[in-house]
Amino acid sequence: MSTVADEVVEGRGAPRRGGGYERPTAYERPGAQMQKKGRFELYSWVFMRVSGLLLIFMTLYHLTWWNLLVGVEHLSADLVLERWSNPLWRLYNVLLATFALLHGLNGARYSIEDYIRKPGARKAVKAIVYGIVLLALAWGIFALLTYDFSAAVARAR
Repeated sequence: MSTVADEVVEGRGAPRRGGGYERPTAYERPGAQMQKKGRFELYSWVFMRVSGLLLIFMTLYHLTWWNLLVGVEHLSADLVLERWSNPLWRLYNVLLATFALLHGLNGARYSIEDYIRKPGARKAVKAIVYGIVLLALAWGIFALLTYDFSAAVARAR
């Protein structure tokens, strides 16, 4: 004779001591695969950790260079133009801006998902926020990569 506590209810798993049921994970369920949304969330989570770590070091280097080594009192347009004339420093600035804006966009996405309950409103707010951030990112990258330093140096002199 079996009791209710001994029975395994289909889809719920074994009863837990103290009430409730053990829920099998996606990996324990036969034939279960991670959904596309789950993969996106995983990649999003990893991106937040990696970009956050990179942002810490890139920002600390940027602030240390300009504020401590160069010094604000010696900062001039010529110095910035000289540094930006090097393609590696342009790439550094593009990466810094890209990581910062996409990291912030991902954080905004988390907040939108948490606080806006209505699916239509959530979609609208996401579209507006994504549009603003991606437009700012495109504009910033365009400015960093296409700025004519030779003309600026000629005007400065």
